[in-house]
Amino acid sequence: MEVKIGLFGLGTVGMGLLTILEEQKEKISENTGLDLTVKTAMVSSLTKDRPGLSSTIQLTTDPKDILDDPEIDLVVEVAGGTGSAKNWIKSALASKKPVITANKDLIATAGEELLDLANKAQVPLLYEAAVAGGIPIIGTLREYFRTDTIRSLAGIVNGTTNYMLTQMADNDLSYEKALKQAQDLGFAEADPTNDVAGYDAAYKAIILARLVFGLEAGLKDIQITGIQKITDEDIAAVKTLGGQLKLLFRIDQISADSVAVIAAPQVVLPQSPLSQVHNENNAIAVNSDNLGQTLFYGPGAGARPTAQAVLADILAAATAPKDAKQPLPEREMTLAGERAQAYCWILNTTGANNVSQDTKDELRSLIVRQASHENNRLGSQLVLYTKEMSKDQHDALLDALTTNRTLAKEFVIYPC
Repeated sequence: MEVKIGLFGLGTVGMGLLTILEEQKEKISENTGLDLTVKTAMVSSLTKDRPGLSSTIQLTTDPKDILDDPEIDLVVEVAGGTGSAKNWIKSALASKKPVITANKDLIATAGEELLDLANKAQVPLLYEAAVAGGIPIIGTLREYFRTDTIRSLAGIVNGTTNYMLTQMADNDLSYEKALKQAQDLGFAEADPTNDVAGYDAAYKAIILARLVFGLEAGLKDIQITGIQKITDEDIAAVKTLGGQLKLLFRIDQISADSVAVIAAPQVVLPQSPLSQVHNENNAIAVNSDNLGQTLFYGPGAGARPTAQAVLADILAAATAPKDAKQPLPEREMTLAGERAQAYCWILNTTGANNVSQDTKDELRSLIVRQASHENNRLGSQLVLYTKEMSKDQHDALLDALTTNRTLAKEFVIYPC
């Protein structure tokens, strides 16, 4: 059966998709009986040189050449953005054409609306490539865990920041040098704000929180902290107690009807599987009632991994039964308020490293480990790991510790 595809976007992912479709054409046909063909691709410029592009693909700058073409069976959107892309997807769904997208920003900000339109049209809207590139996490959470109850998810879903923090830790690079190296290698954009400020990871957390917990939230609703203020000395200080700094998202069920969501640099301890995820690689840990903790690891970006995720969705959409509907979350949760957390504190000292002299026993019992660190710029520092504690305990202990010291940095510790 021939399936004709309308493709929005011929950038890195779009060209990667064409490459894989050509390479795997025979295998796809043998395994599925499908002949997948990109009929029309919308581009921003018709004059741009595109070496190797098949002459059978019609290029256009007019979205109507895809949306109004009755021969096109499904639409793939890999152009990005949240303006025109949203309108294209809405139009395709209104025409009862299945849609596959890799657009995390759009799915995060307008996913509820678009999924509702897809269900009303009874056609698939699939977005595996929107989270963690080549890791098949969306389909796994939607299908495999349907008979399990997920309690939390956490992970490294931004290759740029993970690469930078790895290089800062392993090669003693400054933030600026690590960023320049990431840009030179193509891991970071010329304007890296979306990555280093934590927005990219937060968008992906929002998508997963909706999928698993039915939570509707925006960037303004969740705690987001980037890595811009992390120094090589911070990483060295955390390392004195065996930890690593990684930009993580976390989604934790706090009560029967609430979850907490955060995207921020956090201390990862050696016993955590996430401590083994380095450079541009991604990983997502899922904690559930039946399986305990499972880890999904792989490349989070790149032409081929992302295109593979898009292709998997194309096959799923092309073989979906008529009048298909998106499975909706069984739970509809709200954002939780304060929660107990463990902390890593880096304190500037003036020789007062003995916490037993200025901390009551009940507060001192909240400290798990401590060590001294000599900061080349700021002098002596005290590094502490605490137990999980309430906000009141946090404030009381920090007040006691900063009587003769100043807080340099505070990080949440990821619970293994």
